[in-house]
Amino acid sequence: MVLALAGILGCAVFFFLNKKKTPQDIANAELKDSSQDSPQTVISKRPVQPGKQEIKGTATTGKPKSPVPPKRPDLQERQRPVANKLDFENLLQKIEELPTDERYDARRRLLTEWIAIDPNSVLEALKQVPKDHRAGTISSIASEWGRIEPETAAKWALELPKGESERALASTVAGWAKTDRVSALNYAKDLEPGLYRVEVLKSVASNWNGPPRSAAEWVSTLQSGSGRNQAMTSILSRWSRTNPSMAEAWVMQSPHGQLRDNATLGLSRGILSKDPGKAMRYAQQIEDTGIQAMQMRSIVNDYARTCISCHRSGAPGCLRENVMALPQNIVPDIQKSRVINIVRRNLKKE
Repeated sequence: MVLALAGILGCAVFFFLNKKKTPQDIANAELKDSSQDSPQTVISKRPVQPGKQEIKGTATTGKPKSPVPPKRPDLQERQRPVANKLDFENLLQKIEELPTDERYDARRRLLTEWIAIDPNSVLEALKQVPKDHRAGTISSIASEWGRIEPETAAKWALELPKGESERALASTVAGWAKTDRVSALNYAKDLEPGLYRVEVLKSVASNWNGPPRSAAEWVSTLQSGSGRNQAMTSILSRWSRTNPSMAEAWVMQSPHGQLRDNATLGLSRGILSKDPGKAMRYAQQIEDTGIQAMQMRSIVNDYARTCISCHRSGAPGCLRENVMALPQNIVPDIQKSRVINIVRRNLKKE
């Protein structure tokens, strides 16, 4: 009898406790348990929203997720020239005997040339490159290696430390695009949002081997995000330096929105040194107030640093009147006064 009563009482308690939990409570509990076991599961399945900033790292490490190197079974194994390691070491030693200001370019050229001959020796020598010379040297090596052996070069790039890795992969894909643009662009396009994709798209755009219009049109087809935006800025900055009228015409016929704002930013940056007044007019056409303010402040700072000659000459593009007329919410008065005073001090030195 006692056992029966205990059983009935136990069932009643169980029923009462579960009745207090709503379906939403149970779902939340299950989601919490699932996230504790596998913290990245929910995040990795969340779709990227158009126009949102690209993810810069995983939830647990803050580091960018490494992409998978390209698979190139279609490329036959390349027969490298017979390498004489002693020749390489002798050349490297001669570089160390050069004046300090000549070593960087000489070493970079040697390692870039030899990556096609003896990669192992080059990568060993790279360990001894001074820290302030590593970035440029790695980019040159990666670009040349990516041109001839993209899969191997990408694997190496992805094993480098954070910071170097993203840029090395970007240079690898840019080099690869010189010999197989279709495959390289497909690889770049399919990268997951994050730092790797941003750097790769920027590098491909900056090193585009062909009409800049085709580069801009390709970038226009990509998924929205910071990678696409920065790539577009890079293309138009370069294009506006070589053919400003064509670049401007392309931007002006583009639909209004984020991509056009970043293209206009590129226009403004590209012609700033030649015509600061026009660069400012482009910046004023940017509809995104955050991007507009950033470029306006950059123009004003550049005026203080490089536009003294423009001020002296009274050229049409000079900003001496435009700077003080800028709204306070775009460029603070204290910044405007500072740059004008710098200009005045420099002019008094004549």
